[in-house]
Amino acid sequence: MLNETTPPKSIKEKLESLLDNVTNNCQGLFSESHRYFKTFEKGTYACAILKPTKRMRANIGASREILLVSSTFEDQQQRTLKFIMSEIENSEGRLETTIAMVVHLDKEGNLKLRNWGREVGLSIIAINGNTQIESNLDFEKRVSAQLYSHDPFDVSGPVSSDSAFFGRRDEAIDLARHLQSGQIRSCLGIRKIGKTSIINRVLLEIGRTYNCICVMVDCSKDEVFDADAEVLLNSIAHSVESALNEEVAYCSVQILSKTVSLMEARNRLEEVIVSSEIPVILVFDEVDYITPGSPTSPHWRKDFNRFWRSLRAVYQECGRAQKILSILVGGVSTYWFTVEKIDGVENAVLAFIPEEYLSPMPTGASIAMLKRLGRVSGLSISEKAAQYISQSTGNIPFWSRKCGSYVHRSIDFDNRPVDVDRELVEPIVEKFIQEEGSAIAEVALTHLFRVHPGTKSAAEAVHAGNASTVSTSMFRTLCRYGVISESGRFSGSMLNSAYSSLRSGDVPSTKSSAEDGSEGGSSLGEWAEDLSVVNRRRNILEKKLRGISLNFLRAEAMQSDKLQTFREDLLAMFPNNRRNVMRNLSADEIMERANWLELTNIFARKWNLFEKIFGDKKRFRENCDIVNDRQDAHAKEFDQADFALYRRALSQLEKSIEKLG
Repeated sequence: MLNETTPPKSIKEKLESLLDNVTNNCQGLFSESHRYFKTFEKGTYACAILKPTKRMRANIGASREILLVSSTFEDQQQRTLKFIMSEIENSEGRLETTIAMVVHLDKEGNLKLRNWGREVGLSIIAINGNTQIESNLDFEKRVSAQLYSHDPFDVSGPVSSDSAFFGRRDEAIDLARHLQSGQIRSCLGIRKIGKTSIINRVLLEIGRTYNCICVMVDCSKDEVFDADAEVLLNSIAHSVESALNEEVAYCSVQILSKTVSLMEARNRLEEVIVSSEIPVILVFDEVDYITPGSPTSPHWRKDFNRFWRSLRAVYQECGRAQKILSILVGGVSTYWFTVEKIDGVENAVLAFIPEEYLSPMPTGASIAMLKRLGRVSGLSISEKAAQYISQSTGNIPFWSRKCGSYVHRSIDFDNRPVDVDRELVEPIVEKFIQEEGSAIAEVALTHLFRVHPGTKSAAEAVHAGNASTVSTSMFRTLCRYGVISESGRFSGSMLNSAYSSLRSGDVPSTKSSAEDGSEGGSSLGEWAEDLSVVNRRRNILEKKLRGISLNFLRAEAMQSDKLQTFREDLLAMFPNNRRNVMRNLSADEIMERANWLELTNIFARKWNLFEKIFGDKKRFRENCDIVNDRQDAHAKEFDQADFALYRRALSQLEKSIEKLG
């Protein structure tokens, strides 16, 4: 931390005042060891190096000093984070690399700074300098609340960044190295095992290390699986050509509307790649959508052979011309590359794509991931507790993180940091599997059984204790998917519970759409049945919330002698256009007409009345937003994981109002 600067007196005094607001109220928690000023990208910052006391080090999981930065900007920008990262990097190991503090004057700064910090793996304790800190106890509460309220386990989609990608860095580096040399590789696995994450990481490694052109074909996109063989092949050729002309290293395929013959499309792709001086890598993610087993596009039953045969011809010609074309295929199964005939026609791409599975993470990597994420949220997860979570969830990283998120939500923030041993975590994990985990795993198994015929009967034999009757190849396949272990049992209680549920009939037939002629991969009956259950619970909850809000608001009006104007005051809580509609209604009728969003807004506006019932306001709003996402109104996609999230939100709201008896 060199090149300290001295700012003008007025700015210096303002920056120091902000620092003092924090340092004067953290006595007994931190001691200031150094203070300095610095200019970074035309902005001036004041910094203090804080040494945490022994108790505070234990509380926040820090072993080094903490950087405190003050900024007078009323609109915080990303450069504040860049400055912090630069100071930490240049501190030669003196500063904590996962935690920093910022005191600022931006009304929205707390949220912005925390979010930006999470993106780079840094916990930012943001403090609005306009808010006076009353005591060191007040300061300690603020620190704990900001550090531990964030859920570092929960992820909503694929990851590739250094801070979020665990356990498979070497695998991604190795795959990137092979792809830049003209190979065909695959990345197979059940849903949510991390296929797209590792593909994204491979693309990141290629961009960092090699001079290549990567074209992404996301087969789950409507425009991709709706395209026929000619259109898709021609679109890939156009995308490669555009990337070469624009000198970009990566692009996503753009589907063209122009119709050409398959021969013209093949020749165009071949010419474009042969003319390239650098390797071209085609990446197909969610490839199951463009196979004969596609749940969405039956035309791929005839187009599969034609498309892949033409792509194989291009690949072979590029090899003869000593040009590099590589192909990476991600999906659940390469089954359709292993059958000898499709609809009586010889399979031209038999064994063209190798069977390479993305197996579950090693137990050691899962444990390390859970322990590291736990430390960020104030949970000191023991080795045995982390091992229990990873084994229960089959060492599938997404499932392990979902379970970790459930553990995070189940332990009070006020008690943190806390040691989490196996005895504490066992009942929480069991409850997670019952409420959420089993439903998530059911989706993965149902999808696997549909796209890879034969796995269902093999799983049935394993469940019945007859694993020895399963063919060697199918047994190996289930092991490589991570569904069963080498001992011939399901890999963890989450998968075991999911299969038991499937077998008992909770989830209907998984027969392939390619076999039964249906266009949907999931059961319409299942979708409607699950919706009917949550709809009933939502309607009951909504009726109770109407009654609670009306009673509490009326009681408040009585206590403040405003009962005569109660109806008018209630009406004023609604938007103008709604007031006109309800102007002549009674208070009871007004509340009966309130929609879900209006109802929850009333709770938020009068939170002082309802805080003791629902606790955290932010969580209340999040749960209400989830419940308000009524998929049945528009027949939207709503898989088992979505239902699990919806049921959890309902349960938390229901438990809150149970306090009233």
